[in-house]
Amino acid sequence: MITHPARLFLVDLDHTLVERDGGPDAWVPGFCAAHGLPAEAAPIVFTLSRAERSPAGFARIAARYGLPHSGHTLWEEHVAQEAARTHLIPGVPAALAALREAGWAIAVVTNGSTDIQRAKLARTGLLPAVDAVCVSEEAGARKPDPEIFRLAAARLGRTLTPDTWMVGNNPATDIRGAHAAGVSSIWITPAPPAPLPPSHPTPTRTAPDTPAAAALLLANP
Repeated sequence: MITHPARLFLVDLDHTLVERDGGPDAWVPGFCAAHGLPAEAAPIVFTLSRAERSPAGFARIAARYGLPHSGHTLWEEHVAQEAARTHLIPGVPAALAALREAGWAIAVVTNGSTDIQRAKLARTGLLPAVDAVCVSEEAGARKPDPEIFRLAAARLGRTLTPDTWMVGNNPATDIRGAHAAGVSSIWITPAPPAPLPPSHPTPTRTAPDTPAAAALLLANP
């Protein structure tokens, strides 16, 4: 653990550090084919999986279709598939390494399933590149709740300050959450950025990707 870093860099995972091949339901046709389910089962399989993203959810799929597998086995298969279709955004490893070299502590703050999000980090080699990981499922709080940001900082032995930065692509969770937590923010968005609703907090900065966001911070120590 880094106990006295110069600054604290909180960063989202999906569409910020990594991208996913296909949409959220891209895994379903392959799952159905592998388990001998008809194509028309795909919407139900997807709905059941989204209702409870856990072994229990996949146990319901197995029960509905008489599959000879436990929910745990099907869940592990799903986690592996989700990790397999995840890839690094170009330039991210070098950007994180540069931040660390400059004394920043890095924590991933992400909503989602702990198993899936950590599998993505492991597969893409990002786990050794960050100092802490805070996933909503195990944290008991989801962005934009400021509690998840406070917990991420606490895992680094830190408290949040205006010099803490949150970087993410989702204004409703990342930027609104940063504002609620009292920290600075960089919104990852194409240039020029799309207009935000008048009631939405304005990000401190914008950048087209995470390497560019890191460069902004490194240029203004």
